[in-house]
Amino acid sequence: MKKKKDVLILLPFVLFLFTFFTYSSSGYVGDKTCLECHDDMVKNFNKNIHSRLKKSELKGLRKGCESCHGPGEDHAEEGDKTKIFSFGKDNMGASSKACLSCHKSLRSSDWNLSDHSMNEVGCTVCHPIHKGKEVVKEDPYLCMSCHKDIMIKSMYPSHHPLKEGKMKCSSCHQHHGSLVKNLKTNERLNDLCYSCHADKRGPFVFEHAPVTEDCLSCHNPHGTVANNLLKQSEPFLCLQCHESHLHAGRVGMTTSKILPSTKEFSMNPHGTEGWRRAFLTKCTQCHFKIHGTDNPSQTVSGQGKGLIR
Repeated sequence: MKKKKDVLILLPFVLFLFTFFTYSSSGYVGDKTCLECHDDMVKNFNKNIHSRLKKSELKGLRKGCESCHGPGEDHAEEGDKTKIFSFGKDNMGASSKACLSCHKSLRSSDWNLSDHSMNEVGCTVCHPIHKGKEVVKEDPYLCMSCHKDIMIKSMYPSHHPLKEGKMKCSSCHQHHGSLVKNLKTNERLNDLCYSCHADKRGPFVFEHAPVTEDCLSCHNPHGTVANNLLKQSEPFLCLQCHESHLHAGRVGMTTSKILPSTKEFSMNPHGTEGWRRAFLTKCTQCHFKIHGTDNPSQTVSGQGKGLIR
């Protein structure tokens, strides 16, 4: 028992010697040397997760500042900024690589596939290293500080409820990269949309081809002037694929007509423009099950595929 106590007493001294010789032989000088010049970073860094992990002596952060910045002996002696690794704007790729040496979780495993990585937007653009905050700004304001075009679209009359605070960019996007266009899905874009709009999923007996292929055929998810996030208002959106009804070119009757069912006289209240008003307003006035239906439309020419019930 006495030998064990002696070993326990000597253990801190042995660890000190090990740390001292490790630093001195490999160019590491320790945090105290760093803080002689960079004392302004201490206050905020103590609130940072890196500081807390360092105190727990997590493997990889035991060297404190030099765990990320590398050996600081030459830098401390000469004061040359090029003698130590810096997370600056000029070396975003190397900065992200340094972060990913520890951050190997599933959230960041696809980083190299992300648009941020391909456009040399490094981790430190969004994540402050020395400050107590996890991100520079909160989502969606952080994303919109760069993506100005998306910010403008989010203010259009039809938009997802970002500015209302009911959604964030990260509700749909995986900003650390994913297999499908930085989106939170490993399958199709439609599957991400269906996670909220489940009633549009199907499968339906009578399907609308653009719906099953890609929601973006008709919708712009970031915001539009047209209602329901449509790229264009009806009927112009529909007419990009469907030619106009033949009836839309007919001239309406101005005289009264006998109705076959009741034998009553009826006047056309819309005059010569009646057919055009009926068939060139909104297609969904009749074809309101535009995303698909299980019920036939009871139209002979459409073979039950009119999407009207």
